[in-house]
Amino acid sequence: MTENCSTGTLDKGKTGSSGTQDRNKKTYNPGNPDKETLLRMNRSHASLRGFALPFIDWVPEMRILDVGCGGGATIAEMLELSENSRIDGVDYSPVSVACSEETNRKYLGGRVRICLGNVIDLPFEDEVYDLVTTVESTYFWPDMDKGFSEIFRVLKKGGTAAVINEGSDPDAHPNWPNPDIRIMIYRPEELTAFMKKAGFENIRVNHGDGDVIMVRGDKIE
Repeated sequence: MTENCSTGTLDKGKTGSSGTQDRNKKTYNPGNPDKETLLRMNRSHASLRGFALPFIDWVPEMRILDVGCGGGATIAEMLELSENSRIDGVDYSPVSVACSEETNRKYLGGRVRICLGNVIDLPFEDEVYDLVTTVESTYFWPDMDKGFSEIFRVLKKGGTAAVINEGSDPDAHPNWPNPDIRIMIYRPEELTAFMKKAGFENIRVNHGDGDVIMVRGDKIE
């Protein structure tokens, strides 16, 4: 399988239509944000990362994948949590790929690679990663079963997948953040069911403030 990864050479001018989005217009799409929004998310999701990442068992030299890497702040924090780790980020938005590269420029071509790709067809070989994280991305996945199956495929045996979301109660967010954009908010039991179907075991849920959650599952076999 070919890995469509960037090592710092992405043409920053080729940003696609999302680079000109106006967040005040109804066309604003948080699933395909512009650079300004990505940088804001890097800051605003700090408390979410602060809640979730301490639950993970960090060891040196982990191989990690961040699905829907957005602006790259999660990758930057995980580099500090696992010494000598190597982390790949993947996102379907060229704007996000460029922003994540910029956030992690110091490590590009060494400990960090940023790839253009989709969760339902990840551009990686089987059983590569010790940990796969995804922060605030499941709302936009086109196919939950395929997404979790792909994550299961690229995990090593004994590896862990962690889903980290600010929203887990759709009734609490009827118009979040824009009623004209399709956003699917999944309850913990729904995410658990998707992960079980994909083959994950030892699934556990951690709850934060409000309806913040992290759902983790392990690849045993």
